[in-house]
Amino acid sequence: MSKTRSYLREMIIKEWEESIGDRKDLDDKTLNRIVNAWMDDKNNSKHRFDVIKEEIPRAYKILDMASGTGTFVYYGLLNGYDCYGIDPAEWKFRFLKMKAIEYNYPKDWNDRFIKGYGENLPFKDDSFDVVSSYQTLEHVQDIKKCIREMVRVTKSEGGIHIMCPDYRSTFEGHYMLPWLPLFPKKLANIYLKARGRSTKYLTTLNYTTPKKIKKYLLDIGQEEKISLNIVDLNKKKFTKKIQEKNLCFLRNCYFVHYWREYCKRLFRSEMNINYFIYVNKG
Repeated sequence: MSKTRSYLREMIIKEWEESIGDRKDLDDKTLNRIVNAWMDDKNNSKHRFDVIKEEIPRAYKILDMASGTGTFVYYGLLNGYDCYGIDPAEWKFRFLKMKAIEYNYPKDWNDRFIKGYGENLPFKDDSFDVVSSYQTLEHVQDIKKCIREMVRVTKSEGGIHIMCPDYRSTFEGHYMLPWLPLFPKKLANIYLKARGRSTKYLTTLNYTTPKKIKKYLLDIGQEEKISLNIVDLNKKKFTKKIQEKNLCFLRNCYFVHYWREYCKRLFRSEMNINYFIYVNKG
């Protein structure tokens, strides 16, 4: 095992034990899957760029918030994009340097990663064609402020891709436990203690929901006097699928599809919010 991979494994275990629970609850299969994904810069973020290419084909300069172990930014750089990442975790910057050396990346690629927070992005207005936020908003201190900052640094006619858990679902992906929709935190504390898990991570979680994200976007659009057109990519995918199968008479039945998916994932896996926001500052 390389030093880089070993260090990543060590830090994942450390974060788990400090915030989630005992190491025994993180099985080797899950740990290896995470490590393999975060070491795989050539493939791990392809699906995110597929979304960007479909929604904003001309996109070139892209920001990842938060950039974590760098798979998104490195994938973009390897494929000709002008990518940057921002993240607050100190250990990840050490890891990125180790990974860059192991993979023989250009030294100046390290400059693409900046330490900071989404609530105060260190970039000028209208800096990026696309800002991507993937499984991040549930962790930030102020969701609305982060979204406002993403809007600020996005160029007019650009876009923002937001994907985060929908806490109306019945599984918590960080704890990997069955969960009640919008589980009241006082009750969730009792539940986690009964399951032998730490409650530290719970205190940092924001219960993101489609209604909440939409409200923040609509409020920001009105306050900044700009147009933010929200596209539900989950619904768009459903519509495209029924068109391909010539089942257009079902185009208004997305709610049926949603509830089937909800029941299929019941207490097994989380549902996700998947929005692409078109920004028009004209």
